[in-house]
Amino acid sequence: MPALNPGVRLIHVPPRLVFDAVVRLVGEQAGDPHAAAERFLENAGSVGIDVGLMWATVAGDDRQDQPVLVRQVSLAVIGAGGTAMMFVSGPGRRPLIRRGADPLGGPGLAAVERAAVLRAACRCVADGAHGHDPARLAQALLEPHEKEALAAFLDAGFTRVGDLAYLRRTGTQPPRWEPLPEGVRLRSVADLHGSGLPVADLDAAITALLEETYIDTADCPELCGLRSAEEVLASHRAVGRYDPALWWLVFEREKPVGCALFNIVPELESVELVYLGLAPAVRGRGLGARVLERGLRQLLGWSDAEAGSEADQRGRVLVGSGGVTCAVDTRNAPALGLYRRAGFQRFSIRVPVVKGLSGSAGPA
Repeated sequence: MPALNPGVRLIHVPPRLVFDAVVRLVGEQAGDPHAAAERFLENAGSVGIDVGLMWATVAGDDRQDQPVLVRQVSLAVIGAGGTAMMFVSGPGRRPLIRRGADPLGGPGLAAVERAAVLRAACRCVADGAHGHDPARLAQALLEPHEKEALAAFLDAGFTRVGDLAYLRRTGTQPPRWEPLPEGVRLRSVADLHGSGLPVADLDAAITALLEETYIDTADCPELCGLRSAEEVLASHRAVGRYDPALWWLVFEREKPVGCALFNIVPELESVELVYLGLAPAVRGRGLGARVLERGLRQLLGWSDAEAGSEADQRGRVLVGSGGVTCAVDTRNAPALGLYRRAGFQRFSIRVPVVKGLSGSAGPA
């Protein structure tokens, strides 16, 4: 890997430089970078951000009465299920570039330094720094225009995982009602808990089902094998607010063959479809569409019954102004078609990058 220029050091950001590092990380697009950094630090703890997980390149040494300039910064945010979300500073167009020489050393050096701080942050979280459990997967979601950041992540050993289309369905109009195939039924995790099935047994059944539905998946297949199904299950539950009444398992003749997992996101007044998957044996029969329709109807307060029947009654609506959202790999044409037919529309695109972590082997 390219070496840093003389006079530039890679450091784990100490408390005395945290504010400068946050200014560099979040202030570039803000009208007042220092105010943006203050807001970030005020809210960091409440949203699970540990500012002790920052790495930076710096020039100068305050121990030798030299002013220290924080050049490039990476922050890791530990999540559930062995994940770490990674953030890196931008190209430094403002406010650090002054008249004359570029204090950040120009685009080429900036790229080298951004990759270096990302590698160091990955090593840090893989080793379980600051009392956190070791992370198994580092990831980031980039805007399509963030070309410099994407290059830095790729240079740091990350892999681009296609693109993600973010979809939303708004309004309270229920989707069409179609009967489930004979022998197929949906049961919520809450209902299964209530039937006396031990929690550990149900979790084991869900993780086994997740592994089966990942077989030959067309949705970000590069992620398969980077984490255990147990870790994936934990990360699914950590999205928004988990409610076992909104996690449905699909059974065909008492065998679990699929699932539709919804979580409420109160701050966005929305519900997120965290995961929809079917086992290979039941794909291609239109079952995914019917399962999605059942889930949407219940979220919108409509009963799981044919329109106009005595059982077709309106109940509690769980979806707010933010609608129902989901994210789909843009390469997954069947899934995109399924959601489009169910009334979802695209509202954003993100570029995901991932890196499997395996501890402290190798240089930072």
